[in-house]
Amino acid sequence: MTYSLLSKYRSELMGVAMLAVMLFHASDMELGIFNAPRTLGFGGVDIFVLLSAMGLAMSLMRRRQEYGAFLLRRAGRVMPAYLLVMFAYTLLLLVRKRASVSAFFWNATLLQYWVRPEGRFNWYMTGLLVWYILIPPLTALMRRSRHRAALTFLVSAVGVAICELLYRDGYWYYMDVFFRLPVLAEGILMGFFVLEDRKLGARDYAAWGLCVAAGALWALVWIKGYTVWAAYMFPFTTVPACLLICLVLDRLPLGAVRRALRFVGENSLEIYLLNVSFFSETGSLRRFFDPGPGHYAFYAVSFALNILLGWALHRAVAFVTGKLRRRPA
Repeated sequence: MTYSLLSKYRSELMGVAMLAVMLFHASDMELGIFNAPRTLGFGGVDIFVLLSAMGLAMSLMRRRQEYGAFLLRRAGRVMPAYLLVMFAYTLLLLVRKRASVSAFFWNATLLQYWVRPEGRFNWYMTGLLVWYILIPPLTALMRRSRHRAALTFLVSAVGVAICELLYRDGYWYYMDVFFRLPVLAEGILMGFFVLEDRKLGARDYAAWGLCVAAGALWALVWIKGYTVWAAYMFPFTTVPACLLICLVLDRLPLGAVRRALRFVGENSLEIYLLNVSFFSETGSLRRFFDPGPGHYAFYAVSFALNILLGWALHRAVAFVTGKLRRRPA
């Protein structure tokens, strides 16, 4: 088994992450014994961060890119869909008197996460900007280093230290971004491993096995109520979980499952943007459709609609931006 499976099944892993996030946001759907594990869908974002960092690190290593041009290309990929959904949802909040006009400015500039105005929209896009800013210098640093695993651990330790500082001083609401620094560094490391076509040897299995054990121990501590921060387990478990999913997809005859996951993964940004905005308005949506207990039918329909609308949004944005790029100067 090689780390290149992470690249081979990158879209499928994005699909798994998106479905996990959707289940996490469906917090009142009755799942019985799976209610607590459903909370781990929070870690779907960590998979996004890992794979994004891996892909971008690989791109940076394959060809030289100016820092500003790199950031502009990433903004050109994510901002059109974001601005479209953000504007529509912020307008809805304004009409419902849950936001002020200034929310358009804060949300459009991605400053909403830091100033926390009424009507703020989607912390993830602000986090994405921070991670994009960090990826090129961290990739360059790892490229020059002879001890990439040790450097990854150091970046992870800095991330945990920042989170502890924010939590102790009452700024816990900024931790969503900094929780992901360890996974960001791991993603860059995976980019190097994939390009090197590195095989998992005995040391790799031992290291990831220890990480899984540490993550499981932290999960137990969280379930027992000794800590409120389940997120600390994900730097230990995200890479092993992704490798295990890749192994299953590679070894088992799951053609239809792979295609479905790939479809969701390829449209995951747009699905996510709609999921955390319009499809979070469950109270309003249920007035139109919510038969039976457990909200199963409601979520089945809303998930399917969310995915199809995300696909349509992805195609529409690709069409418009493609036309704009081809327009003569």
